[in-house]
Amino acid sequence: MITEEDIKKIQSELTDDQLRQLLYLLQKDKLVELKELARKKCKTEFVMVMRRYVNKFFKELENDKEFKRPETINLLNQTRKTLKNVHKFINSKEVVDANSLLRSAFENLIMGMMINKSENTYKEFINLSIDDTTRQYTKPQKLRNDFRKVLRKLDGDLFIEMSNRNLKDMLDEFYDKMCLFTHSTILVNAMIEIEKDDDLGIYVIALKQNTYFVEMLLYLCLKYLCNYKKDPIDITYVVLGWYVLISDVPKEKVTPEKMEKLNKLLYADFNKEYLEKNKENVDFLTEEAKKLQENIQKNPTGFVELLTKLVK
Repeated sequence: MITEEDIKKIQSELTDDQLRQLLYLLQKDKLVELKELARKKCKTEFVMVMRRYVNKFFKELENDKEFKRPETINLLNQTRKTLKNVHKFINSKEVVDANSLLRSAFENLIMGMMINKSENTYKEFINLSIDDTTRQYTKPQKLRNDFRKVLRKLDGDLFIEMSNRNLKDMLDEFYDKMCLFTHSTILVNAMIEIEKDDDLGIYVIALKQNTYFVEMLLYLCLKYLCNYKKDPIDITYVVLGWYVLISDVPKEKVTPEKMEKLNKLLYADFNKEYLEKNKENVDFLTEEAKKLQENIQKNPTGFVELLTKLVK
């Protein structure tokens, strides 16, 4: 049995970094256990609650005889159905197909909300003869720009502090990345090659994050349409879920050799300007995962205590 004197002796012989590393190793199994408990807690307190209320909101809207746009309900319901299929593709690591469907879900969600808000958008929506040369209100860029006003009404905690410019950039960036998978770009080819080496882990995690983002938007849109004022979801579990996803990044596969292969697949020299412009976004997940790991190693005991409180 280790006595208090033994502990003091160990502490005196170790540097601060070595002591932190020792504490981390001693608590590593506990961290793994707590992470899985946190994952389950996020599912029960966030994902399952969100989906239960999505079902509740749909029933309310379908039974509301005064709701003016049944097409809105149908498009949002299609968003829900499509998201279910996205999750199926995620589970089988079908990254290209999942991203293509996610774009469709995102488009249906925005169109559904905008035809409810704008009479001009609705008139173009029901006009089958309209095309890219004659449409004005249903252009993808116009729809995303107008959707910013809807976002500000959905949930103050999430979007109220973002500038119009940041909201525009967020929506445009999200949509543009989905388009890269939907169209026959070099990115589709890259994903196929990366899949051969079973290296899709980090892309699957990014896809999960994007899918939950659209699912959260659907929940908030329905909550807004039903004029539901309560907050059934604790934002703590949304944030905790994001950190659980980040911690899943397979850091051992993010090596210089893997990145060099990706650069070759994306023809980095030819696409230097585009890749440099998007470097911050490309590196985001790995950087956040690295920071999280460093913070855990610096204070493993504190992190264990925090997770223990959250999963109770």
